[in-house]
Amino acid sequence: MATFTTFDYCLFVTVLLVSFFIGLYYMLKEKLAKREATSDDILMGGREMPVFPVAMSLVASYMSAITVLGTPTEMYVFGTQYYMVAFSGLLTYPVTCFVFLPFFHNLGLTSAYQYLELRFNCWTRYIAALVFAIEMILYMAVVLYAPALALNQVTGLSLSGSILSVGAVVTFYTSMGGLRAVLWTDTFQTFVVVGGLIGIIAMGCAKFGGIAEVWSIAQQGGRIEFFNFDPNPLTRCTFWGLIFGSFIGQLTIYGANQTMLQRYMSISNVKNAQLALFISLPATILLVTLVCLSGLVIYAEYHDCDPLLDGKLLSRDQLLPYYVMESLGKVPGIPGLFVACIFSAALSSISSCLNALSITLLEDLLKPFLEFTNIVMKPSAEAKTANILGVLGGLVVIGFAFLSALLGSTVLQIMISVLGMAGGPLLGLFLMGMFFPCVNGKGALSGMIVSTVVIFWIVIGSFVYHMPLPTLPFETDGCDVTLDGVTYGLNKFEMNTPNINMPRVQMSSSYSARDTDIDWSGPMAVYRLSFMWYPTVAVGIALVVGILVSCLTGWQSESIDPKFVYPVSEKLCCILPDCLRRRLNCYKLWKYNVGNLSDVLSDDEEEEFSKLKMETRETAKLLPPTSRRMDSFEAEIYESSI
Repeated sequence: MATFTTFDYCLFVTVLLVSFFIGLYYMLKEKLAKREATSDDILMGGREMPVFPVAMSLVASYMSAITVLGTPTEMYVFGTQYYMVAFSGLLTYPVTCFVFLPFFHNLGLTSAYQYLELRFNCWTRYIAALVFAIEMILYMAVVLYAPALALNQVTGLSLSGSILSVGAVVTFYTSMGGLRAVLWTDTFQTFVVVGGLIGIIAMGCAKFGGIAEVWSIAQQGGRIEFFNFDPNPLTRCTFWGLIFGSFIGQLTIYGANQTMLQRYMSISNVKNAQLALFISLPATILLVTLVCLSGLVIYAEYHDCDPLLDGKLLSRDQLLPYYVMESLGKVPGIPGLFVACIFSAALSSISSCLNALSITLLEDLLKPFLEFTNIVMKPSAEAKTANILGVLGGLVVIGFAFLSALLGSTVLQIMISVLGMAGGPLLGLFLMGMFFPCVNGKGALSGMIVSTVVIFWIVIGSFVYHMPLPTLPFETDGCDVTLDGVTYGLNKFEMNTPNINMPRVQMSSSYSARDTDIDWSGPMAVYRLSFMWYPTVAVGIALVVGILVSCLTGWQSESIDPKFVYPVSEKLCCILPDCLRRRLNCYKLWKYNVGNLSDVLSDDEEEEFSKLKMETRETAKLLPPTSRRMDSFEAEIYESSI
């Protein structure tokens, strides 16, 4: 197998240096401008960013190194069913573009979690921000560790050296260059990744005589499947899970995640932000198509000799780097281009998340604490603090990257599971705030906590018990064996040595040693839930618990500023609670007025009495005509009050 040459190292180092100098440029630019930089300049790009780099950054945020490494493995092991996830964006992007994006952009906030305090209470904001911070640290650690491990075991690159060098570069340009540096490095890194994938696919297809032959080999191996309509949520990947389950999963990122919302709000107006989002849609579909095609090319190469069963790999997550080094590595520069491609994907994802982590720590945790202690930060101090938080966040991520070896399973499944554990409850929290005016702070906080605990329990349980993963067949019929220094094809070796039994291996399922002792029916079936449905289950639990607790604690008693609630939510989502609230108001009106018309009310009682009358009228107007009928008691109270 080929090894890294000086030219390959130069390509890899060049990518790191370009990213480093982009950050250095924007850091020096701020200093030479002779004006005092603010945290808004560093973390939000001054809210004047152009459309194109934001669009490319949105693509880069989706395009992690885990996507580039994990998706080809998904194609190789489980088939092409996962490709359908690309088209769930046809649902996600319009909903994000016309519902979530304008709603948050018009609020003009720096952090998405500031909204939660305005809508509910401060504790909801603090806990949500803390959950997001933990989610981002775990996610970035896996994104940094996974490619470093795969490349270390295949190319010989130092594991600790890869983690430290990439972690140091991304920490520098993110913390010092701010959002401007992040967006422009994301743009550069997106082109590097796309170029690298196209090169790998083109060379692989040329080896087999074209994409048609690659497709034919994959079809013969049972890898081509797109429309599995099995409704069972325990089935790993189905059409429903990949379209609708992934729709909710992507919505946790695009609609209710600081990483994405921060990019929308870095553009000065809503229309340009929507344009950036729609430009990123075809680019994202192209990216998913490329990584899936690379998986089919790898399968065509190893369809008759699985490298893992042949003892050449420790994990199938190493398939892509192994293929590049073993099949394409003799071409000068290809190994270096590939490593640059992988770490560019890692840099782009980590920088986006690290920038979002910095702004969340500053705006949602540190500044409220300082305000509580009566400490006011100057704009220049905020900017320096943002830089420091970026550096500290990077160091923590590097530390957790070295602990990521404790995780098993495939890196793609780990990534989606981590995002589902935190993203689902947070999306449920934002949905309660935007679309359910009846939900109060106690209900919202309870819904998020219960949802987080339940989904965390399910995800961790699936890893602890090593849920079996049904894979497609792998073969070793075409593998070579060495005997007395001579290498034979397996079939030839068997013919010439009939007394030696060399088994042909064909596997259809992967199970750990203790999986055979586990009864996966009954309560254990919950651990078999497909990872594509984690976010949906988390959102559902958050909404049910939030509404139920709000009902038991008297619904939302205080008036809500209309701009904190989506315009149609009163009519679409809260008919029943508003009916109950209207009846409750009638009882209160009866208490103050109808029971004793001659009572003399105090000033406070008079004010509350007037407020109740107004709220009763307005609530009745919001109900659909078919729902405005009142029972005799309500009608009597209502008419008497007016």
